[in-house]
Amino acid sequence: MTDQSKSDDAPKHPPFSGEAFSNNLLTDLAPLLTLFGEQVTKQFLTLSMGWADNILIALGPLGIMTILVSTIRVGGERRLKAIIGRAREGRATAEAEILSSTSNEVCEMWNGNEIIRTYGSPKTRQIVIVQEEDGLRCYPIVEACHLKYLVEKSGRNKEDFERLILEGVPNLTLNAPRSIVSKHELWLWASVGIVLQGICLAFPAILKRSYGWRVPLYGYVCYILGTAAVGTGLALCSHVIEASTTELEFIPNPEKRIPLQIITIQEGTTVGEQRFSSYLSTSAPKKQRICLSTRNVRNYRCVG
Repeated sequence: MTDQSKSDDAPKHPPFSGEAFSNNLLTDLAPLLTLFGEQVTKQFLTLSMGWADNILIALGPLGIMTILVSTIRVGGERRLKAIIGRAREGRATAEAEILSSTSNEVCEMWNGNEIIRTYGSPKTRQIVIVQEEDGLRCYPIVEACHLKYLVEKSGRNKEDFERLILEGVPNLTLNAPRSIVSKHELWLWASVGIVLQGICLAFPAILKRSYGWRVPLYGYVCYILGTAAVGTGLALCSHVIEASTTELEFIPNPEKRIPLQIITIQEGTTVGEQRFSSYLSTSAPKKQRICLSTRNVRNYRCVG
């Protein structure tokens, strides 16, 4: 009798509920996705330079709200910025956090360990050293382009890139080794993402057909339309951010084949209440190039 009463008084555990587990799992993971997704998304946007990048971030977005807010900060009008609490935000703040460009307000400095993106105007110069017949000569970028030691890779108009060079500030991130992936590799991964997204869209239809599940037709249609709308919208938002900057890439003139070396000289100075020492860096011997990124004056009226 005593043993039976003890067994009746013992606590009974409820059966495992898979639905409750999945709901709790998503609830627990949401703050982590928000925390890490925001910074990963911003870092991706700062190096976005074409439609391949726009498609990639649209196919696998970690921070949808981060992309929308960043688009408004870069290309939105004041009333939209007021909605997200950025009505009084300066142009340099959005440029420093989201864009790849550098200017007289936003610069990149080397502190001895890593590249620091900060506010201010640096004392950094990029020089091209050319080995001519009578010895070594040093030229600024503009003069090296005039003498056709360097050429703009995309074949941009000479007057356009000269103005951008004079207005621009050296960009250390874009000139760092392995910072920019080739377009062929980007489009390869974009193609892989499109295939995987297509599989995700077709998978529910295959399951429904294989197991004969009775699912309303409008459910699958809404799934397709919703996925397409989100992907298209995010790609366009990313394009607004990416197209707000103009990138230039200068390479040695293949017709001259003259040995040259590109060096970046950072003068010791104080920028943004931080003290930076003097440094000199050189480009990789087999990858002599100079990349610049400046903010342009495009106006997207559709954003607000």
